[in-house]
Amino acid sequence: MTFLTSNHLIRIAALAICCLILISSINAQPETIILRAGHSANTNEPYHIGLQEFARIVNEKSNGRIEVHIYPNNQLGNEKEMIEGLLLGTMDITVPSNGVVTNFVSKLGILDLPFLFRDRQHMYGVMDGRVGDELNNALRAKGFRLLGFYEAGIRHIMSTTRPINSFEDLQGMKIRTMGVPEHVASFNAFGANAVPLAYGELYGALQTGLVDGAEAANTNYSSKKFYEVAPYWAQVGWTALVADLIMSEKKFNALPKDVQKILLEAGLQSATHERKTYADSDNSLLSELKSQGVEVTYPDLAPFREASQLVYDAFVKNEEDRKLLNTILTTE
Repeated sequence: MTFLTSNHLIRIAALAICCLILISSINAQPETIILRAGHSANTNEPYHIGLQEFARIVNEKSNGRIEVHIYPNNQLGNEKEMIEGLLLGTMDITVPSNGVVTNFVSKLGILDLPFLFRDRQHMYGVMDGRVGDELNNALRAKGFRLLGFYEAGIRHIMSTTRPINSFEDLQGMKIRTMGVPEHVASFNAFGANAVPLAYGELYGALQTGLVDGAEAANTNYSSKKFYEVAPYWAQVGWTALVADLIMSEKKFNALPKDVQKILLEAGLQSATHERKTYADSDNSLLSELKSQGVEVTYPDLAPFREASQLVYDAFVKNEEDRKLLNTILTTE
């Protein structure tokens, strides 16, 4: 029979303690956090590129602890369904057009007024300043956390049957818009007949004549190949669309504080990247579109701006709205 000496017992005890420490350290390793992010655009569009940058930054800052899985092209539903998914907990992050978010947070509707921003830099100053902070508070009150403001381009007007050389040329045309009250009112004020229609149905609607035209940015006009069925492209710049990078406030608050900090930092950094991508894409595409046979026109904008006053009168109704609008207009 072999007897264990005290030295043996000490060694065995030390080994056991080491094993327990190792097991404890393995068990203490934080689990990988996987976040599902969805959007409506193609994989070559700025939304997707922005979210890829968001995912990269988050993964890098968390040392691989957080993974963002991206689902483009409405794989997780249309924009409204994805916003609802945040509240239901079936997905984590989305970047819809601001006008769709206004179905849930009406205060954001002010960003969809026509000819609101002087240029892109003015828009960025508004989104990153006092107005952005105020709108973030409105989002949080409705259960959403803003991670950053992306953009969806400066918007122009396409048509299927004739070029739009002037305000008069738009009169009576059936123009597809988002189902956003400010957008519908804008095109009705411009003398067109606004037709709210799902984005996924637009190409077919242009092709069959259900609508005579639509509004879009250079980027998605090109990427979705709308020029194949609507080869007339009027550079109007009637609005610059904001896109809200959001997640559920409940989900955000359930995450560790260090993860929250990483998500907010990544949101701001990826927004800068996405905006530059959109601006570069928008600015570089006109010559390419012309080579595809697109007829580009430049109508006088004065009548469009004058008609827009009807929209402001309809939607800026109270002192709070007027104060917010004034802050936007006076932002440098």
